[in-house]
Amino acid sequence: MLGELIWVNLLGPLEVSHALGTDDTRLPVRITATKLRQVLALLAVNAGSTVSVERVIDELWPDGPPNTVKTIVQTYVHQLRKLFDKNFHSARGAELLVTRPDGYMLAMPADHVDVFLFQSLLERSRNELRRKQPTRAAELLREALNLYRGAIPADITSGPALYGLSVLLEELRLEAVSLRIEADLANNRHREIVGELRSLVATHRLHEAFYIKLMEALHRSGRRGDALTVYRDLRCVLDAELGLKPSPEARRLQHEILVST
Repeated sequence: MLGELIWVNLLGPLEVSHALGTDDTRLPVRITATKLRQVLALLAVNAGSTVSVERVIDELWPDGPPNTVKTIVQTYVHQLRKLFDKNFHSARGAELLVTRPDGYMLAMPADHVDVFLFQSLLERSRNELRRKQPTRAAELLREALNLYRGAIPADITSGPALYGLSVLLEELRLEAVSLRIEADLANNRHREIVGELRSLVATHRLHEAFYIKLMEALHRSGRRGDALTVYRDLRCVLDAELGLKPSPEARRLQHEILVST
């Protein structure tokens, strides 16, 4: 299967690479045209599934398509196939970018697209945490987060589908960070993660979970006063920005710190 020799990375700037055979060396596939990159990205995040022509049109021209839109889409697909033909030194682009009755499919394994690999690693880490295996969970989460090179799509024009995906993936990235910190706390790495948590709190001022984990890490590091200061900061930010009070979980942790000896 030709698709097994292709990899697409979307967690950051678009990267497309291919292998010529059993050699592990990957060679870059250079795609510079804006619309071709957008079409490929949309197909890649649906690898192995048909993307209808209508979905492609909605993604590329959200404000309304030109009159000859279907011909233009066919031209973009043809150009992508020619690029793959050139890189594989054979006319096999149609094996990779397959025409279906109602659209097109990128015939490649999902785990050759970093978006799917990231989501798979995240789900496996959740399972490890449920099984009380924080060390393995932390390893999987670090592997997942290492795939993330920046916002998706960092250098691709986004229509509604790709923009929606970028929002989802940013939420999943924050969840992965939060779970990795949870695993590190379970592994007694509270001192090592204080600095990272301070940075996260400064960057995500309304993300209460990071404040709670910072309070816990500081308290477990013997820094009771600093932990209570973080709670005060959380209370002030929520009140000033949203008119809210800290959650019961945050208030419960504050109480535990106050009564601790």
